[in-house]
Amino acid sequence: MLKCLLPILFISYLAGITFFTHSHVVNGVTIVHSHPFNKDTDHNHTTTELQLIHLLSHVVTAGTVILPLLLLVYSRILRTLLNKPESSGYTSSPRGILSLRAPPSHC
Repeated sequence: MLKCLLPILFISYLAGITFFTHSHVVNGVTIVHSHPFNKDTDHNHTTTELQLIHLLSHVVTAGTVILPLLLLVYSRILRTLLNKPESSGYTSSPRGILSLRAPPSHC
């Protein structure tokens, strides 16, 4: 069920922020946001709705949370890049077992 629900949710969100962007001027401040609305009617928001739009539109994270995560990701990438394989070269199939792999070709 999630296989269908998550793509539909993402496409709906993407369509909402792409096709319904509009702005309001409140006390000399321009507020730009997006949601489906009827363009033919007057469209306003209450102060509570504008505060909710502001809270949903801005994400604040502390650097103390981000830095350890970045270090973890970078260390794993570095470990993967610097890790040497245990064996190198080609391996052959054991005796008595037919290998159906084609030989390498040079173009």
